[in-house]
Amino acid sequence: MSQALGSFSTTLGEENRQANARRLKREDNQSRPIAPQATKRVALGVLNQNASKQRVQPHRAAKQSCGPLSTSGCGQIGSVGCGQAGKPTSGFFVPPGASTQFSIHVDQHADRERSKEPQVSSTVTTLGTERNRQAINIYGRTEEIIDSSTDSPMVLDTSLDSSDDNQSVIEDIDARGDSVLEVAEYATEIFQYLREAELRHRPKPGYMKKQPDITNSMRCILVDWLVEVAEEYKLHNETLYLAVSYIDRFLSSMSVLRSKLQLVGTAAMFLASKYEEIYPPDVGEFVYITDDTYTKKQVLRMEHLILKVLSFDVAVPTINCFQKRFLQAAKVNSKTESLAMYLAELTLQEGETFLKYVPSTIAAASLCLAQHTLNMQPWTPTLMHYSGYTLADLLPCVQDMHRSFQAAPSSQQQAVREKYRSPKYHGVSTILAPATIPTA
Repeated sequence: MSQALGSFSTTLGEENRQANARRLKREDNQSRPIAPQATKRVALGVLNQNASKQRVQPHRAAKQSCGPLSTSGCGQIGSVGCGQAGKPTSGFFVPPGASTQFSIHVDQHADRERSKEPQVSSTVTTLGTERNRQAINIYGRTEEIIDSSTDSPMVLDTSLDSSDDNQSVIEDIDARGDSVLEVAEYATEIFQYLREAELRHRPKPGYMKKQPDITNSMRCILVDWLVEVAEEYKLHNETLYLAVSYIDRFLSSMSVLRSKLQLVGTAAMFLASKYEEIYPPDVGEFVYITDDTYTKKQVLRMEHLILKVLSFDVAVPTINCFQKRFLQAAKVNSKTESLAMYLAELTLQEGETFLKYVPSTIAAASLCLAQHTLNMQPWTPTLMHYSGYTLADLLPCVQDMHRSFQAAPSSQQQAVREKYRSPKYHGVSTILAPATIPTA
């Protein structure tokens, strides 16, 4: 019984404590002021008051010139705030009794700018339309002018089609692409470079007059011997032309005794073969062909002297360089080609006559005379185009070459004639020279 009474008293005490706690809570709530609802706070004004004491940002300063947060815009112009009339306020002023519902403010200045945008766009559109109309009108007038004009572009194009007959027969020889080594893409530039180089590296025409101990006949004998050497060792024609070029350029600057003239020719041929040939003869071979007149040391020392006098300019254009180009443009048969080569090689022996002509002129004249000899057209528009020479330009050289052609059978030096007598060259050296030369 005592335990039941104890538990009852404990329960009663607990209920009394809970009732007292609820009473105290109600009294405490009554004594506290009622807090404003979250939706009715005016904390923005407090924040702006605090912000006004600090650095004011530009967009906030603009907002401070506006009135309450409503769509009604600003109040009086010139007031700091927009509270009651004439009373400056800081931040956002909320009048008593006004609705504290939060709404978005729309600046009238922004509205005015937006209201101007359609006007600007319409102006631009109108301006563009006017320009388009002007362009259309101009285009229409241009069509009328073109239609009514006699000098229209179509007339110009038809005039280009009806160009000179000479231009229509000129063939693009570089478009054929017969050999990759011809470098068709740069053929014109290469030819122009060779034309300039032949002027820089040409020997002096009258150098033999200043030689005290050698003559033109000695030079002729030397060249005739070099032709035999080239045939003996099966050297290229370009090697022979280079050797003769080195000799003439060297003799243009140096005086040589007749006892050393063959040494100059041997060293020049040795140098040319090393430059042009894949497998050049050894220096001992060149000593052998001189019948041991000179030693290896003498040949090598003369080679060194030639290189020094020539300033190591050994890559020079020769008659053979230009002749290949002209033969390609002429598209002649092998017999005509061999005859042109024969006529060009005859000029190597007669330095006194042909040193006054540059290699390109001799190459063009040899082809012209060869075609004339075989009853072909001497000089075509294609050859004129690719060589840069007219027939009138070649006539002096053709005339000198024709005399050499006629005198070749009776000449004492027969190495060139013997070379071109073989079937390999169609025996062109046996062809008689024509009685006349081509005329312009």
